[in-house]
Amino acid sequence: MPMKPLLSTVDSVLFDLDGTLVETNIDFAAMKREMVALAAEAGMAPREVEGLDILGVIDSTTAFLANEGKAGEAAELRCRAMSILEEIELRHARDTQEIPFAKDLTDRLRARGIGVGIVTRNCRRASELSLSITGIGADVLVCREDSLNHKPHPEPILLALSVLHADPRNSVMVGDHIMDVQGGKAAGTKTIGFLREHRADDFFDSVEPDFVTRDLKEVLDAIIHRDS
Repeated sequence: MPMKPLLSTVDSVLFDLDGTLVETNIDFAAMKREMVALAAEAGMAPREVEGLDILGVIDSTTAFLANEGKAGEAAELRCRAMSILEEIELRHARDTQEIPFAKDLTDRLRARGIGVGIVTRNCRRASELSLSITGIGADVLVCREDSLNHKPHPEPILLALSVLHADPRNSVMVGDHIMDVQGGKAAGTKTIGFLREHRADDFFDSVEPDFVTRDLKEVLDAIIHRDS
């Protein structure tokens, strides 16, 4: 028996990119090490930033320098950090692979008049390259450069929804990370947690998305009536 969709009216569906629609195998641990090294170079102790995500390390380090009266150094460090991240992301984006059913899913949603957005913490150049390689289309792409705050903050999600003229209450955020669910909830959307192959069944338990799946085909069932 088909599942009951999460919404009776769907304005838009937003997706995370890497790990949800495409696989680039970015070495996020290496990226984090690079950012922690920059923080140490700026005078911060590793313990001050090791609990932060990659972009959080950059924000914390630049704030530290600014508070020390080193605004110029803060701006230079942010520029260096973003260049390092972009270089790594672009290198991996060249080997992008589509996650099964991703293109079919976004195509079917758009064919039904449902707005499709992609909200990613990755840079625009790498994101556009991944989409070009896989042929995945979207009505709006919000990347790292497009907002001051990033997921799990709702700002980039709300930005995508505004471009789509979509009501958050009639929208769904789909992603493979806890911060995707947190961001969607903060923006007022329904949320779907996409469990990657290596993750435990309880990965999303702490944030309680509206639906959890390991198969993007089930995302379509959770959003629309397949026989409609």
